[in-house]
Amino acid sequence: MKSSNFALMAFFAHPDDEAFGTGGTLAKYAAEGCDVYLVTATRGEAGEVVVPDLTTPANLPHVREEELRCACEIYGIHSPRFLDSPDGLLPIIHQGQAVAKLVRVIRELKPQVLITFGPDGIYGHYDHIAVHRWATIAYELAADPACFPDQLDDSCELHQVSKLYFRVLSDERINALSESGERPAVMMDGVPFNIVGRPNDEITTVIDVTDYVAAKLRGLQCHVSQIGYDIPFAESAEEVLEQPWFRQETYTLGRSKVGWPEQMETDLFDALR
Repeated sequence: MKSSNFALMAFFAHPDDEAFGTGGTLAKYAAEGCDVYLVTATRGEAGEVVVPDLTTPANLPHVREEELRCACEIYGIHSPRFLDSPDGLLPIIHQGQAVAKLVRVIRELKPQVLITFGPDGIYGHYDHIAVHRWATIAYELAADPACFPDQLDDSCELHQVSKLYFRVLSDERINALSESGERPAVMMDGVPFNIVGRPNDEITTVIDVTDYVAAKLRGLQCHVSQIGYDIPFAESAEEVLEQPWFRQETYTLGRSKVGWPEQMETDLFDALR
């Protein structure tokens, strides 16, 4: 199978979810000729407006959509797709309808590889965890003729995703982020939620994105409404681009129809090429 016959799909909850840990991966595989798609459950309309002079809460869905389109263009991937689910409410909306939407997208795009959040959602974000559950269920149902048969037509056929990856952070990376011995956390509703790391023996795949760090950073900078105008993680662009951790993106292979790696993978399409 040639590289140009591959399709990779990433599925996350909000615009900017892709930028921190998968932007380099998306840019890398797009540059290699893969069809790369990014699907988000929401438009991030419940997010905090970090730059008040940029937008208002009423206009935030449009702004965040445009920011994501900006990032996708920089990564060199297809325009983003949205499930149009309500931001902040993913665990309590109709779960069957949400999964059905995702199954349809998988059947239409036919990716061999699917990326999403792990079961901890990086820091326990309830929307991230819901997206994880939807993706793991849809991974199986997209190939089941008994599930959502009304979807099937010439453009929407049964499809079995070969590999499902969870985006994760290593314990080593978390320790590097720690200050004064305190684990890094993300504030949600005024409460700190610790970022969750994984031991090295749970990380199956490390993607070297050294050649794509510039695109990764520029894609991240598209999300101004969420991160502001300052360079994240560093004092300058040059500083962040030189960081070793910025040049690697780590995953755990969560589901596979093509076997399991015997050693650390460096390619999401291992066993498929």
